Amino acid sequence: MEPGNNCVMCRRGFYRGRYQRHLLADNLPILWPELAAYIQENALLEVVFDNTRNVCHRCWQRAENAIRPPPIQEVPVAPPIQQDAQMIQVPEYSRAPNTPRHCIFNNCQNRTRHRIPNVIKIHMFCEYKLYIPDGARVCQEHLENNNWAELPQNCHVTHDFNAAQFGDICDMLRNAVQRGSRLDFNTRGALSDEEMHFWTGRNNEQFDTILEQTPSLVQRCRNPRTALSIFLIKLRTGDPNERLATLFNMTRQNLERLMNKARDCLTEDYVVLHLGVDHITRNNIKERNLIIPRAIYGDNQNSKAILICDGTYIYIHKSANFLFQRQSYSLHKFQNLLKPFLIVSTDGYIIDVKGPYAATKTDANIMSSIMNDYENPIHVLLEPNDVFILDRGFRDSLGDIEACGYEYHVAPSKDREESQLTTAQANESRKVTMCRWVVEVVNGRFKRDFKLFRQKYFNNALLHFFNDFKIAAAIMNHFHAPIDNNQYADMFVEEIRRKIDTPNILYNYVETKRLNNRRADFVRLEANDVQFPQYTEEQVILLALGTYQVKPARSYCSEHLQNGVYTIEVYRQNALEDLPDFGLNEDSWLMRGRIQSRHIRARRYYCYILINNNDNNISQSYCTCLTGRRTVGTCAHIISIVWYLGYARHEGFVAPALFLNDLLVDDE
Repeated sequence: MEPGNNCVMCRRGFYRGRYQRHLLADNLPILWPELAAYIQENALLEVVFDNTRNVCHRCWQRAENAIRPPPIQEVPVAPPIQQDAQMIQVPEYSRAPNTPRHCIFNNCQNRTRHRIPNVIKIHMFCEYKLYIPDGARVCQEHLENNNWAELPQNCHVTHDFNAAQFGDICDMLRNAVQRGSRLDFNTRGALSDEEMHFWTGRNNEQFDTILEQTPSLVQRCRNPRTALSIFLIKLRTGDPNERLATLFNMTRQNLERLMNKARDCLTEDYVVLHLGVDHITRNNIKERNLIIPRAIYGDNQNSKAILICDGTYIYIHKSANFLFQRQSYSLHKFQNLLKPFLIVSTDGYIIDVKGPYAATKTDANIMSSIMNDYENPIHVLLEPNDVFILDRGFRDSLGDIEACGYEYHVAPSKDREESQLTTAQANESRKVTMCRWVVEVVNGRFKRDFKLFRQKYFNNALLHFFNDFKIAAAIMNHFHAPIDNNQYADMFVEEIRRKIDTPNILYNYVETKRLNNRRADFVRLEANDVQFPQYTEEQVILLALGTYQVKPARSYCSEHLQNGVYTIEVYRQNALEDLPDFGLNEDSWLMRGRIQSRHIRARRYYCYILINNNDNNISQSYCTCLTGRRTVGTCAHIISIVWYLGYARHEGFVAPALFLNDLLVDDE
C-alpha cells in the first residue's frame, strides 16, 4: 500500500486526525486477524508501518480498545457503617468516669489534676473491682492521702463497658503479669517511684535515705529493704498482718518478726536524728518563726523561740484491765483513747513528742507536769521570755508556765453571764488562732499520711504504738516541706496593728437601738436588688485575715438560699439619721442577714454590715455569735454574706453536695 491519506485499515479516504503509530505493526495479527489473513491469501503488499501511514479515527479507536484490556468494573463497596460502640453491662464490676475535667473523687474542687498511676489502677481493679479509665484524673490532695479504699463510695460509677475499655483492662493486667511481683522491694529500682509511693508513702530516693540512716537494720537483718518496706507499708495502709503476709508471700510470724526488727532499729537510729529536743537548737527554732507569729508575739530582733503545744488522740479498744480501762476512757470523746502530746514550731516542725498520756489527763495537766519537771530537757533548750501559744484547755497550767519564766498566749474565754467575747477578747482570740492553726495541720497529717493511726489500736499492739508514732513524726520532719508564710502575711500584720485597739462601734449602735428585736424597720430584699460592693477573692481573704473563715462560706450560703433566692434585710434609711451620734458616717446604709448555725438547729445569728456610700466599702460589721464583735478580721458568718454578695454571685455560685438533699426520707 502506498503512502497516502487513505486509512491503512479500512482504505477510506477520510479520517479524523493523523495517527502515525508503529505500535499497530506488532499487534496487527492480534488486532485484525482477518485483515492479516486477507493480505496473505491475496498476496497483497505487506503493510509496513514506518510512521508514514495514516489511520482513521474509527480504526484507531478499535485498535485502542483491543490493545487495552477491558477495564475491571469495580463493584462499589459501601462505606463501613459507623456503629456506636456496643456497651455491655457487668454488674460485678464498676467503672469510674472517664473525664479529666475534675478529680475522680466526688465534689472535689481542687484544681490540680494528675494522671492516676497504673499501680493504683491495678490495685483498685483487683481489690475493689473498679476500673479507672485512662482519662480519669486525681488531685494532689487525694493522691497524697491515699484514700483509695473510699473511692468506690465517693465516685459516680457505672457498670457498662465497651470494647476499648475491655482491651485496656486486658493490657493493664497483661503488663502487670509480665512485670512479675509488684512488691519486690529487695531489688533496688524494681519498683517505680509511683509504685513505691503508693505502698510506702516515699519514693525510691527517700526510701534509700531512710535505710542509709538506719545502719543497725542493715547489720541485723538479711533483707533490710524488705523489713523496712513491711514497716512503712504497715504505717501507710494500716492493713492487717495477715494481708501483708500474703502480699509478701511469707508467714505472719515471719512478717511480724521483720516488722519488729525494723521498728527497733528505726527507733534506735533514725528517730534521734529527726525528733527530740537533742536534735535541734534554740537558734533553729527561732529561724523557723513565721512572719505573723514573730510580728505579734516576738520582736524585731527575732530573739524569742515560739512554740505551739497540743495533744492529739489515738483511739484504742476496750481492755479487760479495769484500771487501764478507766484511765483510757475519755468523757469528752466517749471512747477509749491515749494522748500523745506535740510540741511544734510555728512552721509545723515537730520538736518533740511526749507521752503517751492517759485520757483522763487534760492538756493543762500534761503541761504542768512538763513545766514542773526541772530535769526535763525542754528547760535546757529554752530560755526565759520564750513564748508558748496555747488554746483554752491550757488555762489551768498558765501559772506553772509563768513560774518557769516563759510567756504564754491563750485564746480568752467569755466572762460569766456574757453571751459573747468582748471586742478585746475576740481580737486576742483571733491573734492566737492565726498562729496556732499549724499544730492542727500537723495533727491532721498523722492521720492523713498514716492510716494506722486512724483506726482503733488493738490492746496487744499498744506496747509499741508510741514508737510507731515517733517514727511517723520523724518521717514527717525529714521529708515534709515546712509550712511557708502566707502570701498576704505582711498585709495581715499591718491590718492587725491598725485595728487591734479599734472598738466595734456598730455593736454599740445595734445594742443601743435593740435591732435584734426589731423587724418592722427592716425591709426584706433579694440579693440581686442590692447594690453591694463587688470584691475579688483576694479582697475577701484580706477582710477575713485568712482563708479559714472563707472555706465554710459556700456551705453557709447554700443553706441561706431559700428556693434559689438569697434574701437579706435592709434598714430603713430614715432611721439612720442618728449614726453621727455613735461616730459613724451618716451617708451609709445598714443591712442584716440571718445565718443558720452550723451546729445548733434552733440558733440563728444576726449579721450586720454597715456600708459607706462615699467609697462603697464596708466600714463596720457585727455578728451575734461568740466572736462576732472582733474588729481584727471578721467571723465566718459575716464573711459568708460578703463572699456571696460581693464575689460568688458574680462568678457563678454552685452549692456543695446537693445530691445529699434527697438522700433522707422526709416523713413530714
